[in-house]
Amino acid sequence: MKLRGKLLLVGGILGLMVLAACGAGEPPVPQTRTVIVYTGERIQVDGERMRDVQGWLQPHLDHIERDPGFLIRVNRQSEAAYPWTTTELVGDTAITAYQRAAVDAEPPFVIYAHLRLEAERNQVADWLPAAEEDPTLAGLDLEEAILERVSDVWLLGRSVFDTQAHGPLDELLYANERGLLREFILATQPDRFEDERERFSQEHPDWEETLQEFFQRTFDRDGPGYLPDRDADTEEGPDDDPPPAGLH
Repeated sequence: MKLRGKLLLVGGILGLMVLAACGAGEPPVPQTRTVIVYTGERIQVDGERMRDVQGWLQPHLDHIERDPGFLIRVNRQSEAAYPWTTTELVGDTAITAYQRAAVDAEPPFVIYAHLRLEAERNQVADWLPAAEEDPTLAGLDLEEAILERVSDVWLLGRSVFDTQAHGPLDELLYANERGLLREFILATQPDRFEDERERFSQEHPDWEETLQEFFQRTFDRDGPGYLPDRDADTEEGPDDDPPPAGLH
């Protein structure tokens, strides 16, 4: 039996994104700013590209908020984590969690959880152009297409809305923009894509060294900084805000 409501803890940045994309006619090209991390590595952002992201993000968020056929449940936890390590699919429900202190991180986590759920329901082509173009898209290729979408949501936030930096999403963003998304996925989801990782290693024996150099240059460390901790607290804590009125 399908759930009839959604518990979605909507953060302020989600509302800003929705308002920015509203309005009659084609929205104006947003003013963008360079994304930069503490090492000085920068991403220059094209305004036209961000307008395109706003254009598809609005109906996607509307669908998540209004469609009664599924549930996206959002919890908050003490530790920073990647979206794929905190997302669980149960029937027509996707449960995800992001760091309590990362007030701007909710939209990318919600988009990721929804796309994973729609993939499970064989409906992801409605929201993912790559899956519409290739109905056979699956496995690592599908995850890469989903995370390209999630990365663009975070890039919009960081470059247009000046969202607060968040380590796990910044790693995703920079890996995507530097052409190392597949390597990043294999490094952070080795168990999920074990066979693909083995094949990729045979075809690209130096990929781990290349990824290490990327992390050293961009984040001043040897590799991903937010791999799962089995002792991490993932819960909907008593200090969490209740769902806003009007969401059912």
